[in-house]
Amino acid sequence: MKISQFEVKQYSIPFIQPLQTAGKTYTHRDGTWLNINWDDFSGWGEAAPLAGFSRESLQEAHYALEGFHQAIDSEILDTEEFLALAHVHTHNIPSARFAVETAIYDLLAQEAGIPLAKYLNSNSKTEVKINGINGVQLPDDGFQIIKVKVGFLNLFDQIDQMEALTQSYGTDIAFRLDVNGVFDLPQAIRFCKEMEKFNIDYIEQPLAADELIDLAELRYHTEIPIAVDESITNLESAEKIIEEQAADVFILKPMIIVGFTECKKIIDITKAEKIKSIITSSLETNIGLAACLHMAAAFEIDEPCGLGTGPLLSEETNVFCIKKGMMQLPSIPGLGLAL
Repeated sequence: MKISQFEVKQYSIPFIQPLQTAGKTYTHRDGTWLNINWDDFSGWGEAAPLAGFSRESLQEAHYALEGFHQAIDSEILDTEEFLALAHVHTHNIPSARFAVETAIYDLLAQEAGIPLAKYLNSNSKTEVKINGINGVQLPDDGFQIIKVKVGFLNLFDQIDQMEALTQSYGTDIAFRLDVNGVFDLPQAIRFCKEMEKFNIDYIEQPLAADELIDLAELRYHTEIPIAVDESITNLESAEKIIEEQAADVFILKPMIIVGFTECKKIIDITKAEKIKSIITSSLETNIGLAACLHMAAAFEIDEPCGLGTGPLLSEETNVFCIKKGMMQLPSIPGLGLAL
């Protein structure tokens, strides 16, 4: 494998509306697109650290990609050497590794003439369940699960909101409540008790990322499954959560959890522990989103994944076919994006 082109391009795309979480408001999505060419193939990846979630900055991701470029410049490498160098030069820079791995697998799948998910697993899914997002998808869109950002309203207003959402979507629709870690343990217990009368699929990151003992305690006080998101940054953190019995569901963001390789390791151990795993985007553009979709299909994730975020960005065209809460994988080789 000899690289004929290696291009890194930064982008900044506004959200259609400012995106509010319990701890931060986002107005733009900033990131970097990576394009690697060899022979007649063109592979794409995306490095987009998310402020408040990622451990690295966008500048650090850019430097890591450039360092990797210098290491492979004019070299003829096999796939194993290529990936090994990528891991060395993106150490502790998860978004850069995600970008490089995506681009490499995109190239290899194109060479093989099959979709990326099929390249990773011949038994991969051809469609993936996804959850809807409150304020983006409508009750008639066919989603069985809707994600709701919570934690920035007082408890009584939050109860009123859930009553209104239940009336709007119907009692058969389940809700995923994303807190982003703003509660302490007493607040979380009270909140969960009030939410138990609604159809709740799980509550995501109700406590701060490092409060594993309190998360384990919360599980004893509520019938609602506890999901962790920010608590998971790598395989070691996942093993610690399992050891502390702190969660029922793992939310895996490949942009933050060191890409394909690390996510696969985590999913393997969750299956052994009977913990549900869900792949979700980090609000990426179509390149990163496509990588997450192929990953969910290749790793045979059965739970609805958080991949319906494309419509949040004002300059993104939704290239994925979504029907009744199912996202179809492109049949084109590689990522399947006509760029």
